[in-house]
Formats: sequence, structure tokens, C-alpha cells
Amino acid sequence: MFLLFEEAGKLLAGRVLSEAAASAQVELDSGKRLKVKAPSILLRFEQPEPQRLLGAAQALGQSIELDLAWEFSPPDEFGFATLAREYFSAPSREATLEQQVAMLMRLLEAPHYFRRAGKGRFRKAGAEVLAQALAAIEKKKQLAVQIDQWSAALAQGVCPAPIREQLYRILFKPDKNAPEYKAVVQAARSTQTAPLQLLVRAGAIDSAYDFHYKRFVLENFPAGTGFPKWQAQGIAEELALASACAFSIDDS
Repeated sequence: MFLLFEEAGKLLAGRVLSEAAASAQVELDSGKRLKVKAPSILLRFEQPEPQRLLGAAQALGQSIELDLAWEFSPPDEFGFATLAREYFSAPSREATLEQQVAMLMRLLEAPHYFRRAGKGRFRKAGAEVLAQALAAIEKKKQLAVQIDQWSAALAQGVCPAPIREQLYRILFKPDKNAPEYKAVVQAARSTQTAPLQLLVRAGAIDSAYDFHYKRFVLENFPAGTGFPKWQAQGIAEELALASACAFSIDDS
């Protein structure tokens, strides 16, 4: 007898050595033995061997179209076996063991489509929430592509305009989440070059004087140097002259 179970957020499978009402002793293919609590057990099966099942399910899971699975999923809470039956098979018969495990793996990989509602239990995301999540994922992908392009240009000795505009902040007061900063770090690592040397080589610094001056301004005037014009107040009235002598000369 084999068990499929979840341990520390990972799907594992192994041979049952012994079992009680509340837990089971399971041996993995690696020889490691684990005590698995009953609520963590997701499936019981006789064949195939655990690693063969997990490998086949992983390959099959990549063919599952998440948009289609989302459409097939019930509006209320459901189990992975239920969705596997709806997706792979006619409702009158159960999905195969491999199909069930494949669906479970796919569901766990797609929290933006399905949120967890317990061990092996899920709820589909609302249409609006899903649309926002997919838009954010697409934006992140495009940003990653942009970072790669900027990094490649820097490595070839060309400084993209957005990085040139953020040059001093990147070097001296960086926002480590900014794509311009990430591109410089990525290029520096790929070329094994210090960031400043990398930017000099890419032509980002035209004048040593301007570089040091703008660094001074950034460090000492972070809000900028656009101060309002200041004018001293005029003298409203003449001041009386003092009778005291301002200086005295001692001839002795």
C-alpha cells in the first residue's frame, strides 16, 4: 500500500510500513521514514510505484489548461478528484489515479486561479480577482523581459536612457525594487564588473565634474536645489546713532 500526502507544502508518496487511527509510518524511495498524520493523507493506492506516479502526473499536469479547468470547476468548494473527473472524464466515471494527482499538482501551482480551502480542497477565484491577478502576472513578465534587455545592453557597453536618467539614485540611493537597479545588478553579475565601472564603460557618465557635483547635490539636497527667491526686508525706519566711540586708541 502506498500513500500520497502533503508534507511542509510538498506532495510526497511512499510505502506504508504501519498505520494507526491517527497516523501512518511511511517510507519514501530515498529510505527516509516519516510519520504522516491522517488529515495529511490525500490518496491511497496499490500501484504504480510512487516515483513513477509522481513523474507521470507531473508531465500530464503541464497539459492541463488552467482557464479551462477554472471554467469546469464548481462554484463552491471542491476536491481535486472532483475537478479531475470533470476535466478528464465523463461525469459518470472517476478520473484515473494519474489524472487525479496531475490535477492536484496543477491546482497547487496556480493559486491565482484556485485558492486552498483545506487539504486537497479548493475554491475558484472570482472572475474579477482572476483578471487582476493575470494582469499583474503579465506585467511582471514584461518587466522581467525589459530588465533582461537593459542588462544585455549594459553588458555590451550601451546605457539605456531610463538607466542613465536614474544613474545617481542607482549608485548612491537605490530603490532595490526598481527595474533600472535590477538591470544594473544583473549586468554587473553577468560581466563580473563593479556597477560604477560597468556604467562608466557603458558611457553613462559624460563628465567627471558633473558626476561629483550631482552626487553632492543628491546627498546634501535630496529635495532638490530649486529654492524660492529670497529678498531681505527693507529698513522701515532709520536707527539712531550711538554717542559711544566705536574704537579707542591707547597712545601709551
